[in-house]
Amino acid sequence: MLSNYPILFLIIYIIVGVYVQYNGIIKFNSLPSPIYGGDYYYQMGSIIHVIEGGNPLESSSIQNTIPGYLPLYSYLCAHFCNIFNFNALSCMFYFSLFLFIISSFLYFFTFKIIFNNNSTAVLGSIIANNLTTYPILKYTPFTHQIMLPLFILFLYLSYKEKKLSFYLLLGLTYGFLAISHTVCFVGATIILLIFFLSEIISFKKTKIIFKIYKSTLKNYFILFLAALPISMLYWYKPLFLYHLNTKTDIVHWAGAGALYKLDVQIDFLLNSIKQYLFNFNTLFFSIVTILTWIGIYIFYKKESETKKFILLFLLGSVTATYSYFITEPLFNINFVPNYMSYFYLSSSLILLLLFGIKNLDLKNFYKQLIFLILFITLSAYSVLAFNNYIDNDKWANVGKNKLPERYLSVQNYLLNYTNVNDVILSTKELSFVLNSLSGRKLVTNRWSQQNNPYIDFAQRDLDAAILLYSNNTKKIKELIKKYNISYFYWDYYWVNSEFTFNNKGEIVNIFDPLIVFNEKKYKDELDKHNIKYFQLNWWVDPAIKGKNFPKYDILIISPENYRNSTHPWSYAFDKYIEEVWNFTKNGNKMAALYRIKIT
Repeated sequence: MLSNYPILFLIIYIIVGVYVQYNGIIKFNSLPSPIYGGDYYYQMGSIIHVIEGGNPLESSSIQNTIPGYLPLYSYLCAHFCNIFNFNALSCMFYFSLFLFIISSFLYFFTFKIIFNNNSTAVLGSIIANNLTTYPILKYTPFTHQIMLPLFILFLYLSYKEKKLSFYLLLGLTYGFLAISHTVCFVGATIILLIFFLSEIISFKKTKIIFKIYKSTLKNYFILFLAALPISMLYWYKPLFLYHLNTKTDIVHWAGAGALYKLDVQIDFLLNSIKQYLFNFNTLFFSIVTILTWIGIYIFYKKESETKKFILLFLLGSVTATYSYFITEPLFNINFVPNYMSYFYLSSSLILLLLFGIKNLDLKNFYKQLIFLILFITLSAYSVLAFNNYIDNDKWANVGKNKLPERYLSVQNYLLNYTNVNDVILSTKELSFVLNSLSGRKLVTNRWSQQNNPYIDFAQRDLDAAILLYSNNTKKIKELIKKYNISYFYWDYYWVNSEFTFNNKGEIVNIFDPLIVFNEKKYKDELDKHNIKYFQLNWWVDPAIKGKNFPKYDILIISPENYRNSTHPWSYAFDKYIEEVWNFTKNGNKMAALYRIKIT
């Protein structure tokens, strides 16, 4: 039967997957994401930052700080663009096709080595790398589909073979995780600690025995030595410049929520159990859930060389994901368990699932039949789900439209006439757009999108408010120099990027205005510069709201500061700007870019 040659099935899956994806992505004229605050757009700005010569180890949107979206994906995608002469938008889609091929083989070889069975490896590749993951347009799924299987592969080979060469490769992979995704790196650290402890601790009746072998220390020293220089590309500043002293509570307002509350902790635990063990929302997840339970049962019954490895990996994954039960009450931090479970719990359960498939106690004919049924069902579902996404998803349909003309025009100007490190001042949402389209730097931006706990967001919003709405020309000039501002941008969406009003002029929705925390030092500065504000207990990010996310007592910079809709900034600021570009439609100026001038 054909199932004797499962590698052929993998190649068929890859060819069909590439064909289906290509026919989907050619329909896109922009990213399938909101232009205001969409993750994919911020990622595009990070890629353009590298293409334009920006330092990949620096933030793509704020000068002189660490990158929010870690740089490995941006760096590789940018060089893919340069090799094939794509613009950033097209490059992201075609790079995704390339990643699909690489990930399919990576997962196949990882599972092939762990389970020593081609059929199991093919099914594992389809489950772990199904088309619903694509297109990959962000560093998080890139890490999951490329870096994670590499980590699991070399972790297994190191654990099984105890060879120095595998620990070296594991160390290099671990190091690259540090510049690929912070949560994945932290999770890998916890898992490596679990594996290390398993080698030096043994149990005899009620006694715990520590026994450290020179070979173990040597192997882990090589691992650490290989990882250190690569990981320091990102971690040097947080450790030795910032000393891990964070300025914001971003782990709570933009992570898994208010995990310092017991009800939120339990809610996350129960939801994750439901997601991974009782998920019958789709045919795909129903099959995976059933196979997972079969895997758990066989795992309990069957002894195997791979059993201890899977058990240790599962223990590390559970520890990393649910560590907030300890870290929150002790340190008021968590390791973003929603991402941790995405990386590690899901991988652990796939390993359990595949353990069950490999060790099914059936005749070979029935094993082949099950393989064929699962291959056809999972592949067909994957294709149908991807096509459904392309045809019916809200943001996929948005991505079939071109960007607004004014944004394409200002993008062209910025890419051709400005420097990648030039700093632009505008509202937070308009600033976000300009950075996404050009990789240029900003004074202020959507807070959680920066993904950086070492930035004083409130101070930047305060300074932006003074720049835009104060009449103190001396202070304005001082702040222009402080942030090295080169350009100022306005367009007709300025007001709506912060507030929505009804016909009576009343605020009916708050989008993303300038805000500071309700503290005396901020009040004093706002009062000193006659900037109007109002108090509210509210969320700090417009896209991250709900009962599980904390509200804060904040001061919102009021729309009363606007002069008018076409000139919302203070007249004092006019002294420092001159128009260099505008977009006009039907005789109406829709947008304008101004160069900052200081005499």
